[in-house]
Amino acid sequence: MTTKKIIGLSALLASFSMGAHAANFNYNYGQVGFETGDYEGLVLTGSFDINKDMFVLARFADVTDDSSGVDVDYSEYSIGAGYHMPVNAQTDGVFTLSFHSGDAEVDIPFFGTVSDDDTGILLSAGVRHQLNPQLELAGNVFHTTIFDGDTGVYGEVRYNINSKMSAGLNYTSSDAIDGLGINFRMGF
Repeated sequence: MTTKKIIGLSALLASFSMGAHAANFNYNYGQVGFETGDYEGLVLTGSFDINKDMFVLARFADVTDDSSGVDVDYSEYSIGAGYHMPVNAQTDGVFTLSFHSGDAEVDIPFFGTVSDDDTGILLSAGVRHQLNPQLELAGNVFHTTIFDGDTGVYGEVRYNINSKMSAGLNYTSSDAIDGLGINFRMGF
């Protein structure tokens, strides 16, 4: 991850002043999405509050890339816990720690198939900010220890269709991958 990305996200985090009551963000949801970029495929995400400040989360991604005759299939999942706290009236600070596992299979013509898997830890720190009742912005910095480690940034714009449904556009950029995504979230 470039220094520019780290400085930009740090400036965003520092721009919010501490406050007492944050927006009423929903941490109980299921989400389905499609991501494209260096890879493309399905991403499933879920979150569930366990008390007023903590939640559990899970994520599964199954993506592929087929360029220059080399077929790459990659799947990953993470299961973990998170903590959220009010930063101001419209913003939550969000921190997560997850068990992270990835499995890659590369099919190279004339050479066969090579596969590798790894497990480790995934850490993230970021914010959720409610611009108005319909629009939410989110961003975080993340680091995973699998496959020799990867650090990156994630940003999202979310449109609230109603109090339970929303649609989002997201962007991920890291040392290993860049991509765009679209998703649909159902709260409960």
